[in-house]
Amino acid sequence: MDSTDALINLLYSAAMDGDWQSYRGRALALICDRMGASAAAWSSRGIKASDGELTQHPQPFVTQAALSRLVLPKGECSAVVETTPTSMGFVYAPPGTELFHTLLLTLSPRVKRPEEEDLRRVGMHLCAAGILSMLQFVRRDDWLYSMGRANRGSAALVDSTGTLFAASSRFRGLLEELGHSAEAPRLPFSLPEHTLGEEGGELMEAGLHLRVARCGSIYLVHARKPLPLDALSPREQEIARALSNGKTLKSIARQYGIAVSTVANHTTRIYRKLAIYRREDLIELLHMKPSTVR
Repeated sequence: MDSTDALINLLYSAAMDGDWQSYRGRALALICDRMGASAAAWSSRGIKASDGELTQHPQPFVTQAALSRLVLPKGECSAVVETTPTSMGFVYAPPGTELFHTLLLTLSPRVKRPEEEDLRRVGMHLCAAGILSMLQFVRRDDWLYSMGRANRGSAALVDSTGTLFAASSRFRGLLEELGHSAEAPRLPFSLPEHTLGEEGGELMEAGLHLRVARCGSIYLVHARKPLPLDALSPREQEIARALSNGKTLKSIARQYGIAVSTVANHTTRIYRKLAIYRREDLIELLHMKPSTVR
């Protein structure tokens, strides 16, 4: 096994060990160490986005704007595009996606320069291993769902324009079930501005209940079919769960520091919103999986 193959194997091993964000830094450290670079930067972004996930090692030395000026030759999906005496750049647009990756190495004149073909191979595998690391991250909710956590939904990592970095098979299956292409490179809807802040947000779109949370410079999107509780306010959801667990109105009032009459009023509104009449009906509704809810 030559040194390039050994480095590629190390990149895949690193991708399977830890979360996708820590992988990016560890991968660049490996590349610097094995390819003789003094610094490295890796940008991953959607082709329609002005920003994306930018990782640098050992410290920041280049801007996203500078990296975006490195472009692919027409008709190519990967290329070494900058070969100055002190740097080498690699750009890659994986076929079938709307992603654009840029890898930039800073080199010392005293160190042997990597061969362009070696940098191209390492760059492509760096990006492929990064996507595998992201897939491992979004599949956690599939595992929880299989263990009975029906409210977990499915997950994907996207940028602010909806470009898909990684999506679990259940996420893509939900899109296909609702008439959208499972292989599309982006979400079939836009994420509203109010969900893209630091606090994230929730929305109903394309027949799905969506929860958006910031994850680095991109976003983690959980998707599931609507549940009955989605029609209730946060406090009503708390009380509905307590009722379904067999708690009395008095014990619920103590738990939340409110009057028993307030709990009774919430209970009336819960039953009215859900079009039910008994606690037994509430218990049955709350234990439905999203796939059984009309």
